[in-house]
Amino acid sequence: MTRAGERLGLSQSAVSHALAKLRLLLSDELFVRGPDGMHPTPRAMELADPLRSALAQISTALSAPRFDPATSDMTFVVATSDYYIGALFPKVMARIRREAPRIRLWLRMFNDINLVEELDRGTLHLVVGAFGRIPGRFRRETLAPVEMVWIMRRDHPAAGSPLTLETLGHWPHVDILLSGRATPEAPGMQDQEGLERSFVTSNPTHLEALLREAGLTRQVGATVPLILAVPPLVAASDMVAMVPREVAETHRDSYGLAIFDSPYARPPTQIDMLSHNSHGAHPAVLWLRRILDEVGRA
Repeated sequence: MTRAGERLGLSQSAVSHALAKLRLLLSDELFVRGPDGMHPTPRAMELADPLRSALAQISTALSAPRFDPATSDMTFVVATSDYYIGALFPKVMARIRREAPRIRLWLRMFNDINLVEELDRGTLHLVVGAFGRIPGRFRRETLAPVEMVWIMRRDHPAAGSPLTLETLGHWPHVDILLSGRATPEAPGMQDQEGLERSFVTSNPTHLEALLREAGLTRQVGATVPLILAVPPLVAASDMVAMVPREVAETHRDSYGLAIFDSPYARPPTQIDMLSHNSHGAHPAVLWLRRILDEVGRA
């Protein structure tokens, strides 16, 4: 009993007390005293193998988590915008197919997802987007910044001249509002339970201030929830819009677009990858974070 207690990290009396409870629970002596020590009863011998197997499973479950991408069939859930689903994740998926052919991705539009709640619950592994302040329990990793440009149709009346603030004040805009719950008049960054999310991609508040200083006003011709919906709208109207450069260049010829750099100073949009400090530390999520980081920078 003393030696068993040493292996269990318990005193001899604690082991005796536990054994007494087991005897009562199982209606069996379990161990009986003999001339050379304690001996298991037939019932104890019967229990030995299944309990040894169960303890081994518990030990495995409580040991450090392991992840082998070559054999794993996990499903990763990532929330992001339609732009990244089309621009970043085809490259991510090609990389995954090479390293982890059984892994699946569930890509969710983050427009109306409660990101804080789902990251806390572990139902989201990662979020990719533009953020301001974030809760301390989340981890932020920066991906490659995105350069934004202005587009209009190639035969637009203003397409033959350099883009100016006056041009932006004269022609209506397409706004991209990445939420059905926000209003078109909402500020570019909104706080959701301590997480500042970017909802309006063109930062209209800053532009409107510049236009006011020049005695101009901004007109909004359409508000859409998808970045990739903008090129066909611009191509069929006199509206102008700000989109990621990759979207503009990808659709330049198919929609007949003219592309312009911003006429006012505007730094690239910083894109972040968010994960939960606890869930995001699992080896599987660490692996996916590394894939996104490497592909995004490339």
